[in-house]
Amino acid sequence: MGLNATTSVPVYTSGDVLTAANLNITNSGIPVFATTVTRDAAFGGTGEKTLAQGQMAFIEATNATQYYDGSAWQTLVAAPQIATFNETQANGTAGGASVATTWTTRVLNTTVINGITGCSLATNQITLPAGTYIATAFSPMRNTNNSKIRLFNVTDSTITAVGNNTSMDSTGGVGGICTVQAHFTIAASKAFAVQYYATTAVATFGLGSATSASTSEIYTSIQIEKIA
Repeated sequence: MGLNATTSVPVYTSGDVLTAANLNITNSGIPVFATTVTRDAAFGGTGEKTLAQGQMAFIEATNATQYYDGSAWQTLVAAPQIATFNETQANGTAGGASVATTWTTRVLNTTVINGITGCSLATNQITLPAGTYIATAFSPMRNTNNSKIRLFNVTDSTITAVGNNTSMDSTGGVGGICTVQAHFTIAASKAFAVQYYATTAVATFGLGSATSASTSEIYTSIQIEKIA
């Protein structure tokens, strides 16, 4: 335990004589605990404070400041942690051929910004540390008929969220954007991928057409915010 860590939150009554050790608990600001186990053991016992809404605590093991909302401990996030990743291709490069009737991973090859500690991008997969997140992803498609995307937990082989249905007529040169939004919590580090499903295979530009506007071509993009 650190110098400020304690194992109890005492309650004093009228006439008590306080020692230096008693006062040092107060002088540390909010109570400091080594782990959530010592935090939970510090309330409700003989001579200890009753845990109630508004109680604060700091956990050394995770460097987390927490508050009790009346039913559970919640962790404060000092500032939004945001990461954005996308598929960037050279000017004039199309998104590539679509594969029909099977969930297929979309390319993610560029880190635009990464303010989430422990987050990384490699081989089209985003690794996220434990926490609670909000994520929104966008993927263009063209001529693929009925299409959609999903956020897939590669580590656990589970579906985190499935996006809206989108239809791009295969005969009319029709393109559009598939989207997915997700709110999820993971207890340990996990890898995620954006995957698409299309009912029609289209060569060259099924995953998006190039604009050739003398700038990079951007296809799939995902923004992730860590909220707890």
